[in-house]
Amino acid sequence: MKPDLVVRGGTVVDGTGAPPFEADVVVHGDRIRAVEKFSGEAGEIIDARGKLVTPGFVDVHTHLDAQITWDPLGSPSNLHGVTSVIVGNCGVGFAPCKPQDRDYLMFLMEGVEDIPQAALKAGLRWNWETFPEYLHALASQRLGLNVGAHLSHAPLRVYVMGERGATDTPATDAELAQMRSCVREAMQAGALGFDTGRTTMHRTPSWDPVPGTFADRRELSALASGLTDSGTGVFELISYGGAGEDATGYQREFEWMEPVARASGRPISLSMIQCLKYPDVWQEMLHRADAAVARGARIVPQVAVRSVGVLLGFGTSLSPLSMFPNASDLIGKPVDELRGLLRDPAVRAKVLAGIHETSGEILGGMARIENVFPLKDRGVLAYENTPDKSLVAIGKRAGKHPLESMFDLIVEHDLRNFFIIPLYNTDLDAAGVMLNHPLTTIGLGDSGAHTSQTSDSGFPTFMLAYWVRHRKLMSLERAVRKLTFDSAQMWGLRDRGAIRAGAFADLNVIDLDRLDLRLPEVKHELPTGAPHLSQGAVGYDATVVNGKVLMRNGAPTGALPGVVLRNERWAE
Repeated sequence: MKPDLVVRGGTVVDGTGAPPFEADVVVHGDRIRAVEKFSGEAGEIIDARGKLVTPGFVDVHTHLDAQITWDPLGSPSNLHGVTSVIVGNCGVGFAPCKPQDRDYLMFLMEGVEDIPQAALKAGLRWNWETFPEYLHALASQRLGLNVGAHLSHAPLRVYVMGERGATDTPATDAELAQMRSCVREAMQAGALGFDTGRTTMHRTPSWDPVPGTFADRRELSALASGLTDSGTGVFELISYGGAGEDATGYQREFEWMEPVARASGRPISLSMIQCLKYPDVWQEMLHRADAAVARGARIVPQVAVRSVGVLLGFGTSLSPLSMFPNASDLIGKPVDELRGLLRDPAVRAKVLAGIHETSGEILGGMARIENVFPLKDRGVLAYENTPDKSLVAIGKRAGKHPLESMFDLIVEHDLRNFFIIPLYNTDLDAAGVMLNHPLTTIGLGDSGAHTSQTSDSGFPTFMLAYWVRHRKLMSLERAVRKLTFDSAQMWGLRDRGAIRAGAFADLNVIDLDRLDLRLPEVKHELPTGAPHLSQGAVGYDATVVNGKVLMRNGAPTGALPGVVLRNERWAE
């Protein structure tokens, strides 16, 4: 029978870590039939000569929970070779949920992940209550990407405990038993794991902590036991201490994580990132993870591939003009109007007056002006936030105050540029050490979240273009394995993450020489028309999901071949 698709003549990087090799990838239906030389006819042929052919990338940490219901492509994840995403992270999500708790969960998501509650209200259909019903609702709609889900702690706690669940009140024995039962039920329905958020930096808009932040060991053990009952699933968490809350908080996390991991027999994936306040804590966390693994606990740090921070730009929630003490009356004006105003010498003089009296502190003291960098050019090198590229250094070379240089850059680039304030992984060498460690997995990209503050969905593109091509930190085959097979295996995604006969045909055709990031841009794609930061890429010739071409040269084809991902123990 004639195959439906052949990806011909490419260099196959199969996801397993094996060296690249030249072959054709032959696809029938949603599966790979063969990886070999094929000279016959096919329903469609993709010419991959001179290009890489990789498995589709697996993004284990997204917040596309709501967006995927109105945007089946999960933009901008689809622009970066991602074919499978996991939702229900940072302890927040939308299932299980009783009707009376819907507003609270949307309120919570707005506070933690900067997704406007108005957009959530306009977009979510709420045709579920239990977690199995939520997966059924996802499966009943058309999807561009494959979507799997964690059961999240906050909605579960509120579902079981009611209003008490939104506080740090300990759960009763009966409530713990019910939570464990709900975890087991979710896993039987196909959930990929359980997720909790323990950082005190995640808050509601009224600054209350996320439900579950202060859960005690009894509760955490009961939740992990629900995974044990099912024999599958990852226990994922945003850990306390790793984001700069205090210098020793991570130690308390390991005090419960290690025994829970050993007792449950399930892997624990915890967030790990370098922070400004305590820049060396990540090293101690990595050492503790190594030691725990040596003692039989499977603890897997989840790391980001580059610096993570916030973007200042026009049309976003953080205007560059917020840096100027005399520009408050300009903030919020339409961009087209500002283009004319900022070219007026009188307006320039007014805005720049008083800049020498500024303290240098920004974002409420979280950073200083020395931490601000222009993001004026496309490409991965724009994220090399070395001191010589800062606003301070640019101003010094020009003999100007940093804010004067900032103003001039704004006008020079017609208000289309951005400024990045890195808050985490400010030392890219440290990020490289974390990435290169054999224990770590790639995540924390937060696709779908922080809609008007940042856009980090392009982690796969950065991984290959920067760490492989530019820095040569690791081999191409190892980097691809970390983006595909390792995550698919850990999260129990059957027949995904590798190019081999019998696997699902999730594929990328990539021009590695051209692969790069575009500049972020402000779009208005949310249901209410609210701004949404997006960052695209160049160099992806094609992305294939379940045997159908989803993206061709960065543009959607109209195909929606995605499915809901279920764990390896799920029986349909």
